[in-house]
Amino acid sequence: MDTLKLMKALSNEVNLQILSILKSGSFNPRELAKILQRDETDVSRRLRTLEKLGLVEGRWVRVRGKNVRIYSLKVGEVKISFEPGQVVVHTSKDRNYEVHLLDDKLPKLETFVGREEEIKELTSTEKSVVIIYGIAGIGKTALAAKVFGDAFWYQMSEVDSFDYLIWQVGLFLNTLGYSPLLEYLRGGRREERDIFELTLDGLEKTGAKIVFDDVHKCLDEQIFRLFSFLASRVRKAKVVLISRERPNLGISDNILYFHLKGLNLKDAYKLLKAKGTTFELSEFARIYHITKGHPLALNLFAEAYQKGRTIKADNFFDFLFNEVYHHLSSDERHILQIISLFDEPLEYEALKALYEKKNVFVVLYSLTNKGVIEKRGDTYFLHDLLRGFVKKVREISEKEYYSKYIGYLLKKQTVKDFLVAFRYAIKLGDEEKIKYLIELRLRRFKLVIQDFPDTYMKSLVQIKENPYAKKELGHVYFHKGFLDKALKLWLEVKDNVDGIHRADTISSLVDVYIELNNPEEAGKYLKELESIAEKSSDLEIKFWYYVELTKFCFYMEKPEDALRSAFEELKIVRKMELYPEIESAVLLHVGDIYIEMEKEEEALKYYLQALNIAEAYSLAFMENLTKMELTKIYFLLKDYERAIKYGKEAAEYFIRVRNYRRATDVLSYRCITYIALRKIDEAEKDAEEMIRIAQSTDYPLGWAGYIFIGVAKMLKGEDGREYIEEGRKHLEKYPWLYDAVLQELGRVFDTSLLDKPGAAPQAN
Repeated sequence: MDTLKLMKALSNEVNLQILSILKSGSFNPRELAKILQRDETDVSRRLRTLEKLGLVEGRWVRVRGKNVRIYSLKVGEVKISFEPGQVVVHTSKDRNYEVHLLDDKLPKLETFVGREEEIKELTSTEKSVVIIYGIAGIGKTALAAKVFGDAFWYQMSEVDSFDYLIWQVGLFLNTLGYSPLLEYLRGGRREERDIFELTLDGLEKTGAKIVFDDVHKCLDEQIFRLFSFLASRVRKAKVVLISRERPNLGISDNILYFHLKGLNLKDAYKLLKAKGTTFELSEFARIYHITKGHPLALNLFAEAYQKGRTIKADNFFDFLFNEVYHHLSSDERHILQIISLFDEPLEYEALKALYEKKNVFVVLYSLTNKGVIEKRGDTYFLHDLLRGFVKKVREISEKEYYSKYIGYLLKKQTVKDFLVAFRYAIKLGDEEKIKYLIELRLRRFKLVIQDFPDTYMKSLVQIKENPYAKKELGHVYFHKGFLDKALKLWLEVKDNVDGIHRADTISSLVDVYIELNNPEEAGKYLKELESIAEKSSDLEIKFWYYVELTKFCFYMEKPEDALRSAFEELKIVRKMELYPEIESAVLLHVGDIYIEMEKEEEALKYYLQALNIAEAYSLAFMENLTKMELTKIYFLLKDYERAIKYGKEAAEYFIRVRNYRRATDVLSYRCITYIALRKIDEAEKDAEEMIRIAQSTDYPLGWAGYIFIGVAKMLKGEDGREYIEEGRKHLEKYPWLYDAVLQELGRVFDTSLLDKPGAAPQAN
């Protein structure tokens, strides 16, 4: 093994993230790229490097005639020993593996002096929630970085939304070995209470430390609800909030409110000496009186200081920064002006793309060293106190650099960068670029609506009169279950959008009318969509048409027509090589149609294909959704052992990620399967779990657990009438569901006995 290459690979944070994710299972490059929000090509390259170094191992899986590469962790531990004359690397597969990853926003401390009392208080507190607040530039971030340097660091901004923040927290907890929150989010679930509880559970089980910086910039009320929820409940973890104002998180003896003020006289003197500034003590006393020990002010003073020069006390920051600014080189001013254009810190590669000169690193180093800009991980930003001054003297064009930045972000091909690019397209006010980006969302970034609906909505509402933005708002509302709102928007814009956007709108109208049980309107728009698809060579549009045709035919109880349409979907999706999730979903739909046609063996064939794809591409939600269907199909085929096997795996997953609807669906079939096998104790446990879910969620099928317990009692020779009546009472509002439960139960038990107390139970 090449020790130098190994050390280099392990010193890279992205590589460490990949290794820690692989600890929780096997993944293919595409799914890893989605989780990490990085380009798939970059992730594949890193995996190959890690494989050559012996840290991961890859294997080929055959999927629909193609080879798919799957990677898993090969070693559990890496030890590097320094021996006389050599360095020895040991790897072990059997030892515990743990990696604490930091977000790339962790501040870099160039010069830190003093604050001994503050450090002592923060390190000794037993309170689990720490709030550091104080005026801008007072050193809150630097102090937190000094005390909590091993924490996950999240930099907040005005455009932050709960769904994006929680995705990052889920990824972080996953690196510490806690996967339920990330799995829950990957499954498309977004229940606030579930997310709060999973976040708390993850923090407590891992003992994690998280710092949320610039909390005062956050405008999302849901984020503050999360903070309030955690504030009174966290005990084993540490949550740190940094803000200019003291946030109100309610009354709790678990919170330390720490008001940070300026450096004391001694520490202020140390800071100026550390910056190489020499002056008379009397002059220092005057400067300290003006600055009140404000660290940023002292740093600027050290750069601007000229012996004997009068310092103006009014407009102090502008005066000092003006002095510093006019001593900067033209290249330093240029980069400073670029950074001032953007709301968030800019990563090094972005600055390279925007600045377009080879000396970018040297200039950034110089500005950082002078205290004019700050560095956090691989990103650079200008302090808010100085941004206003740079804006006044700025000579570069916003439009030029926003356009360059959008181009840079889109090359990275991640959902996160798409969302940032969309925000800057809105700032530009470029309607053509907005329209282009929305088309990209339709074609390449489909999961924006599922993974980051609130983040996307925040941008869309800024341009809500734009017909293309209205159309997208309709998608967000539809995803959230507000069907009437979605319908209203799509009807408003259907004649004001063109190309793929019109096809998308008409397709969406078919979808929403099916959901609203209006087959007449659904059929009308389906005809229009068919006409659009026939005239178009765009496979995306043709795919949408067959998706809606399949749904419509199935809804109209025409399974043969639905099946023909589903096979057209499958043909197109394979030709397009879209997301594996889509192909897997189509295969499930084919299986569902065959079930409706009572062709279980055919259904099984397509369910197994769906499982093959889901496992190959590490699609956890689709994999377990398929296992849920396999539980059902094997039950119907009377292969009870396999039904139990898949039912166990799927139920555990859905309960873990708190998708209780799916969990209940699985448990119901598994419970009946246990009844078929006369494993009464296991059947009762499943039935009790169904009732527990119904009591907490009111999901109707859960109440069938009472009927299953009643049957279990009868099979043990006991009186189960009380439970059966309880189940009937709960299901009386859902007669169709009650009939369906009895129909499935009737496959393994004589349900006529439910109305004949005392009769001997019989199996069918």
